[in-house]
Amino acid sequence: MMNLRNFCVLILLSLFAIGCTNASKAFKKGQYDDAINRCIQILQKEPTNQKYLEILRDAYRIADANDKERILTLKGSGQPDIWGSTITIYERMIARNRRIDALPSSAKNEIEFVFYSHSNELTEAKRKATEYHYAEGIRRLNFGTRTEARQAFTQFERVVVYSGIDYRDVRNLMARAEELGTTFVLFRVVNNSPTYLPHEAVWHLINIQPQVLNKRWVKYDTDSIRPNYHFDVVFSLDRTILFPPAVNTRNFTETRTITDGTEFQTDSRGNPVQDSAGNFIRIPRNITLKCVVTEVTQSVQARLDGTMTYFDVETQRFLRSIPLSRTFTAHSSSFRTDGDLRALSDQTRKRITAPVMPLPAPDQMLVWAAQDMTEMIRETLSANSNLMR
Repeated sequence: MMNLRNFCVLILLSLFAIGCTNASKAFKKGQYDDAINRCIQILQKEPTNQKYLEILRDAYRIADANDKERILTLKGSGQPDIWGSTITIYERMIARNRRIDALPSSAKNEIEFVFYSHSNELTEAKRKATEYHYAEGIRRLNFGTRTEARQAFTQFERVVVYSGIDYRDVRNLMARAEELGTTFVLFRVVNNSPTYLPHEAVWHLINIQPQVLNKRWVKYDTDSIRPNYHFDVVFSLDRTILFPPAVNTRNFTETRTITDGTEFQTDSRGNPVQDSAGNFIRIPRNITLKCVVTEVTQSVQARLDGTMTYFDVETQRFLRSIPLSRTFTAHSSSFRTDGDLRALSDQTRKRITAPVMPLPAPDQMLVWAAQDMTEMIRETLSANSNLMR
């Protein structure tokens, strides 16, 4: 029977074999950095393991040569936008060299590794990348269009990545690009209803707060605080209607069978039945109860009708008109009963004994309708936000 010590040794040997296989597979697939990382994990504990040293040496030499060749190819292309890719390669080479340099000296000597920082090359690449993206950002910004300004902002972001926010005047240039690249939308609410609308209802409508829809490059205002806007979105309240109360009456009947005392058991001829001792047999007496309920319901409604209009200010082009309508309904019910109340279900009994709620005042109905309309306006703004480019 295998003891615990032998079992642990077997497990370690199995893990070693799996690790070696995975490193070899990564190397054969051309995944040299993956192979290097797998070798480093083992060599940190077993710096003399020849199998991993061989894989590490070959993987490192190929990966390093490939990166250097790629850099030469990029520099020889003559293209001005190569420096971002060049920086990525240098950073990869630096990280790789640092990982290997952390190994024990014996392992590094075995694979003839010589640490090289590439820091000067990386610094030079970042300098050239900064100059390129800075110049490209200014070039695009000078076009004066929103699309080019957004692309200019992206170029300036690269400058910040490589050289920081304090490089030259890049902070001001980014602010200018953001302002020029942003689409500004003016949202307004106009009350064109010829009938009265309570102040609180008006407050709900004008406090839509479309700013919650703000996103990258699109900003909403509810007050005209800028000299120019790209889009004008207007919600016009066209009509306010208070409907007269409507009355609806319905009758329904509920029945229930209950036990009410006892009675003599009878045979088919109607004669009382006796037991073996001569006593008359008594059984529960079941009776069916019935109650007719009359429900009188009063209903009132308030409705707001409006139109959402989208207009492109720059092109002076009408884009879209969307009709919106919201109705708020309130009910109040009263009940009359005819019959035995014991026939009613618990649910019905609760309804008919509940206090009768009065119908809300007309002004309150309009306020609630305005609240519902506010939600509909927000949903419409969100659903049509793709128009704001």
